Amino acid sequence: MQSFIKKYSIFLMLYIVFQPVLDAVTGLMAQAHINITFGVLIRMAVMAVTVFYILMFLILNRDNKHGFRVIAYFVVLGIVSVISLIVNYKQKELFIPSLELTTLAKSVYYPIMLLGYFYAFEELAEDRIINRFFPKVIFYAVNIISIIMIIAHFTNTSFSSYAYYKLGESGWFYAANELSAIVSIAFPIMVWYALKKISNWSRIYYWLTIILAIYAALLIGTKGSLLAILFGTCMAILAAVIHFFQDSSRRKFNAGIVVLLGLTLGGVFAAYPAMAVSRTAELHSDMIKYKKKQAKTKKGITKDQKKYVETNKTVSYLLSGRTVYFENAANNFKKATPAQKIFGMGYATKFKSEKKAKLVEMDYIDIFFQFGFLGTIIYLAPLLYCLIYLIGTFLRKFKDMWSFKWAMLVASVALGFGMALMTGHVIEAPSVSIYFVSILSYAMLNARIFLRTNQNPYTIDVED
Repeated sequence: MQSFIKKYSIFLMLYIVFQPVLDAVTGLMAQAHINITFGVLIRMAVMAVTVFYILMFLILNRDNKHGFRVIAYFVVLGIVSVISLIVNYKQKELFIPSLELTTLAKSVYYPIMLLGYFYAFEELAEDRIINRFFPKVIFYAVNIISIIMIIAHFTNTSFSSYAYYKLGESGWFYAANELSAIVSIAFPIMVWYALKKISNWSRIYYWLTIILAIYAALLIGTKGSLLAILFGTCMAILAAVIHFFQDSSRRKFNAGIVVLLGLTLGGVFAAYPAMAVSRTAELHSDMIKYKKKQAKTKKGITKDQKKYVETNKTVSYLLSGRTVYFENAANNFKKATPAQKIFGMGYATKFKSEKKAKLVEMDYIDIFFQFGFLGTIIYLAPLLYCLIYLIGTFLRKFKDMWSFKWAMLVASVALGFGMALMTGHVIEAPSVSIYFVSILSYAMLNARIFLRTNQNPYTIDVED
């Protein structure tokens, strides 16, 4: 059984590299109107095996107290989820079993895979096998995404990110928001890997992959990916500047890294006017002006359009109208039964037809409406624990947090939590959450070792 633990831990690492392939196949199947997609089936199967893997790991680990806490958490989460399904089956105006069960299965993906990756990292860290896989797998996965995006772009076979504007491209990937979230969360990890590999200028070619990733991200046309690139690059510049002053033996090399990062950031600003994301900002302003003008006519505008127009211009642009969906969902939740408020209203709160079912697309908000007061606390408990633990580590070990490894881990984790609020499709989207939970698990392992031993785990880093 120990052999299974080791092999499956390695499988979980390699599994990350195949995510873009699953997503591309899923995108093509969705375009062909095939409802049950290949990617969903594979991910659910892996999740099921990961549950068995976690149980075997706990049994072999023989830490009864820890094992009891883990099993108790999933039992409680399972009970609350079942109660939520029963409550909504009896009280929801329209209850679609396939939709509710699929949504629930996607929701539990994050806590299972978060724990699975943490145990995998723990297993592989013992003999430093982990260095052969992470963050290399993230680096390769984003490179595959970049290649697919660029091939689709130059063969004119890309799907539109914004079909109604015919703007932005998502390559052969179906969901532009999910693709944007993936690239955003993974970008700092790519930068970390590339900078560690450029130990001398003969390997500057690693930076070409960063340029390609930036180009692919800007092709998507979403503001989330642009902001993530700017934030990740600025964090890298800050770390490089600190290296410049701290390491006098490599001051010339560190100065070169600062220049490289500065040129990259400048290139992003230079390319911005020509990219789809700049055009979407312009169209947003034009649409607000059009609807304000239309509101003065006899035809007028709808109630939802009026809410959108009256929202602060910057807020409505950043959240892309999510405030309107939030108000609608909040009104439904306000009218919900006490049981629904405690255990949630399931998928998209209340709707009269499947076509009218709308998520807010802000993960924390959707989770609250889906799981209710009690369910949200239980569901988000692992994420809250990780967030508090990592913030505590960051503050206690602040002076050591400016290596490229720590700075980029901090940036990636911050982007994961931030994108979950701003754009959604992070925590409850399996295609995105696997990147987030694997990076979060890696950060947790390093933080745990750091606090337990009071020594920065330098041996867990990019392999030379």
